[in-house]
Amino acid sequence: MSRLVKLTDSQYEMLCDWLETHDIHLDRHTRNQFRDALAIARVIERMHPEAVALHSYRPRTGVARLIDNWQIFNARVLTKLNMGITRLDMQRLATGNEDALESLLYGLMVADYSLLKR
Repeated sequence: MSRLVKLTDSQYEMLCDWLETHDIHLDRHTRNQFRDALAIARVIERMHPEAVALHSYRPRTGVARLIDNWQIFNARVLTKLNMGITRLDMQRLATGNEDALESLLYGLMVADYSLLKR
């Protein structure tokens, strides 16, 4: 079962505010870039450099290769944040599913706020 679900309107508004504070705009181009976990890893690395090792990822194209990066990101980052995702979620992210991306970003936003409080 998928862990990445459609956000409520209030969750989406909070996500938009958080993205704006980090100068990220979810447009068609950005959403396409975020199909690759490397792009998400770069965002997290800007905020928390200790949380991500960018050398672990290679720029990818093609759904199968994009899923490879998502598997690495899931194992090395998301599981440490208690946000592990399923293979189905990885496929949804790699194919550009908007609900999956927004849900993942929302989870990362919550994790970001938790890391800042430590």
